[in-house]
Amino acid sequence: MDDGTQPKPSTTKVEEPKNTSSNTTLPKDPIVPSLMFLGVIVATLSVIVAGYFHGHMSIAKVYHSLTAFV
Repeated sequence: MDDGTQPKPSTTKVEEPKNTSSNTTLPKDPIVPSLMFLGVIVATLSVIVAGYFHGHMSIAKVYHSLTAFV
């Protein structure tokens, strides 16, 4: 065309679906999710221990509070 525009094709290009059977959802480095899981466990336990010490708890007090309702 003389005005500098490209002519548009009369049909649209259809892409074929890609082969997804070789794609996996597993991470490339399996150590990272393991470390993240261990980090969550350690953080949870540290909050429990910090609350235990902050509340001046002892095993006897915990046992008494568990058995006081029976």
